[in-house]
Amino acid sequence: MNATSDTDPSLGPSSIFDASLRPTTVAILTVVAMSAFEGLAVTAALPQVAQSLGSVSLLPWVVTSYMLAAGVSTVATGALVDGHGVSKVFRVAVVVFVLGSLLSGIAPTMEILVGARFLQGIGAGAVNAVGLTAVGLAFPRRLVGRAFAANANVWGIMGVAGPLLAGLLLLVASWRWIFLVNLPIGLAALWMGWNAMPGPRKNAGPARVPLFDLIALFLFTGLVLFAVDSLSAVSFLAVTGAVSIGGLLLWRNHGNDNAMVLPRHTVGAPLGALGWSVALLMAGGIGVQAFLPLYVSGALGYSKVVAALTITFFVLGWTSGANIGTRVADRYGALAVVQGGSFLPPVSLGVAAIALFSYDALIPVFIGLYIAGVGIGASTNSALALLRTLVDDDEIGRATAAHQFLRNLGFAIGNAMVGAVLLGVVARETGDVELIRSVLSGDGETSVELGQVVSAAIGTGYATAAAVAAGVTLVAQVPLWALRRSIR
Repeated sequence: MNATSDTDPSLGPSSIFDASLRPTTVAILTVVAMSAFEGLAVTAALPQVAQSLGSVSLLPWVVTSYMLAAGVSTVATGALVDGHGVSKVFRVAVVVFVLGSLLSGIAPTMEILVGARFLQGIGAGAVNAVGLTAVGLAFPRRLVGRAFAANANVWGIMGVAGPLLAGLLLLVASWRWIFLVNLPIGLAALWMGWNAMPGPRKNAGPARVPLFDLIALFLFTGLVLFAVDSLSAVSFLAVTGAVSIGGLLLWRNHGNDNAMVLPRHTVGAPLGALGWSVALLMAGGIGVQAFLPLYVSGALGYSKVVAALTITFFVLGWTSGANIGTRVADRYGALAVVQGGSFLPPVSLGVAAIALFSYDALIPVFIGLYIAGVGIGASTNSALALLRTLVDDDEIGRATAAHQFLRNLGFAIGNAMVGAVLLGVVARETGDVELIRSVLSGDGETSVELGQVVSAAIGTGYATAAAVAAGVTLVAQVPLWALRRSIR
């Protein structure tokens, strides 16, 4: 697109569904639908996965391994997109995602499922990276915010349809179909986007994915997640190792404009501060949402279908926030929306935690998660639009990928954190987290008294995790302060 069409609404496409943009729009939204269904449906299926495969201590890693792989894959994909264009990378990414879905669907043990989810995460990270980058490259800048809002709308629609479909699959089939149903969706996305995605730019730089940097990034992410998941004395050593590896990676790439990871995209202001603020918001909100079905099923005793549907409140809040934020940003600017939205999650999650500690009532929790979703949806959507205004075309792939990596890292940290706190409380109060499996299955192997103890422990653990998550989202104000200073 030329500069004029970006500034004069009378020239160029006026909508993301204009004929010239429609194939790309449909392809991107199909990818979003596939990714959204995967994240939401797997969350809804966690209680049944635990019941079916056992090894409950590994349950958080069904999501965490996926996000670990997705985060590293996202960064590598950014460099490949800058060098080869979106189209080629998109095709490979979807194929890997579909293969990972197939292996997840037929996994016989929790350990194999975690490994298959890792492979699926590699494809998902690449798919998400090419989808976000395509928005920045294919649409005029005045339509970028609307394109991201459309992505959020699809995510919101899947937030309603996804849990409904997940609940139906869990009712009439099994959790395995949560993964296997991705096969036709993935193939449809591949067909629609085969020739629709942007190709390589003229005079594009080399596509460099150094093996050392890739390994270092993987070790950094793995150590961070291990530290959060273990929540023990070893966590300090893991954090120390992660900081050392991260510092080495940044030092190695300082001053190298062709590096896979550019320090200005991940640390400092404005881009690093923007990414870390979003990561902290994601860590709090997504972590609490991910284990809500387990709480509803294990602590309150609701059916698997009801448990699956509970995640819609956060998703609907996210969608509402993204759409409201887009319109507010048109008037007051994306930075104002990022700032305003960031205040909602710590307050709403704090209120939800108080309600969880006080009594087992779902309505305050649903309201709290909806409001948290509004704040996170508004902030993260506007953050993507703000990033596009801060980055030149020649590094948009890597900048977007670095931002998405930090988002994924926040997602994975939140999931590992909430899972570790919840399961830690259950282990402390019952002595064995595997008792969760017996409570979920209702097979009668656990006495009524012990079942009540386990259910109460799940409730206490989830309430504690919600309080911790509220504090994490509050910390997001620190990088936002640096972001405001840098931009202003």
